[in-house]
Amino acid sequence: MTSVNSAEQDLLAIVNAQIVTVDVSGTVIANGSLVVGSNGAIRALGKGSVPHDALETIDARGAIVMPGLINAHTHLGMTLFRGLGDDMSLEDFLARLMPAECKVLSPEAVHAGTELAALESLLGGITTSLDMYYLPEAALAVAMSSGMRIQTGPNFLESDGPEPLPFNERLAWAEKWLAVPRDSAGSTGWLAPHSTYLLGEDHLRQIADLASRYEARINVHAAETVGEMQAVAARHGGRTPIQVLSDTNLLRRAVLAHGIHLSDADIALIAANNASVVHCPASNFKLASGVARILDLQRLGVNVALGTDGPASGNDLDLWIAIRLAGYMQKMMAHDPTVLPALEIVRMATINGARALQIDHLIGSLEVGKRADLIVLDADSPSLVPSFDPHVTIATAVTRADVCHVIVDGRVVVKNHMPLTIDRQSVLSAVRALGADVLASVNSR
Repeated sequence: MTSVNSAEQDLLAIVNAQIVTVDVSGTVIANGSLVVGSNGAIRALGKGSVPHDALETIDARGAIVMPGLINAHTHLGMTLFRGLGDDMSLEDFLARLMPAECKVLSPEAVHAGTELAALESLLGGITTSLDMYYLPEAALAVAMSSGMRIQTGPNFLESDGPEPLPFNERLAWAEKWLAVPRDSAGSTGWLAPHSTYLLGEDHLRQIADLASRYEARINVHAAETVGEMQAVAARHGGRTPIQVLSDTNLLRRAVLAHGIHLSDADIALIAANNASVVHCPASNFKLASGVARILDLQRLGVNVALGTDGPASGNDLDLWIAIRLAGYMQKMMAHDPTVLPALEIVRMATINGARALQIDHLIGSLEVGKRADLIVLDADSPSLVPSFDPHVTIATAVTRADVCHVIVDGRVVVKNHMPLTIDRQSVLSAVRALGADVLASVNSR
């Protein structure tokens, strides 16, 4: 048993749990208890009963308790455009989506779309997302009201975009954004250049200079499709996206969304720069973009996390599907059922995501002193019984319907499958009302 002394009353205790810690040893505590201290951090966990004076106790009844899932690449506000980009390539999808965004998006619209995304995410066990979308102030407002962790920052395109801001004004706005003191989780310490095919080298270098001055983290699309590789090569003198990011000083510790079409030299550059790759298998397979070289990345020590991509391209915010697809596809591509074992896939959805976001000291595993971001699965789910190896259960059997309770920073935000911080009907009504504007924007083209 491990614990930290606390003179104040505990917030929460979870008892009779199968605790999947995802710590460095992959420890699983059968018949365990976990106590959340008054500050929202894990104060104690161990086998059997752990002394506490919690205000609230959740009896897990033998169910799995695990870290909250971390969606390391998404576009939350894109819930507004769900289902409008199906059965087409990424390039055709973007050609349809981006004009519609320019017509429809406003702070109110992005807030509604992001709140719907937060509702979907929390109900499905996602407690943290790295968001890349327009009008990021709306996402921070949703994070504040819902309790979900949302990391975000200014986006960069050559075009004005839905904000709209010319590049120089966008750069000035981003500097004001970074100058504001960050919260304890660094939620605002991000810059998000869309890609190397929608930005020139001069613009990329300016973004890198700003990031360097404020120690900002970089969130960027890279090497997603064959079409992107061709466009980048044509624009940047035959180089790959990874080479361009390296040459413009944007690769160091960057979060690279997708990373499908990577050469051996690209992978070596990613490893040398301690960058992370976020694998988004559902979106990649749906758009026929390709299969990421996850095993080759891991062999060179690259941190690989999981993402859903946006709900306009991937159609949902279901990280359990990403978990399943990631594991199965790598086994098939390697012709080896032993590769990417269950614990490693669980790490990709939890601690690896936290590592990509540079907050693995705070979340991503259940350990004393870390923030209490965790989920409790349903003890009565038929598909989770029996559970001989909980890592295998998580990697192959769990669905969103199995998420019973969700706790973020020690606060219960979903209880018995019901959201406590988001008015379900209100947000559904708001997004439905925007649907007519979305359809009109598409049909007017």
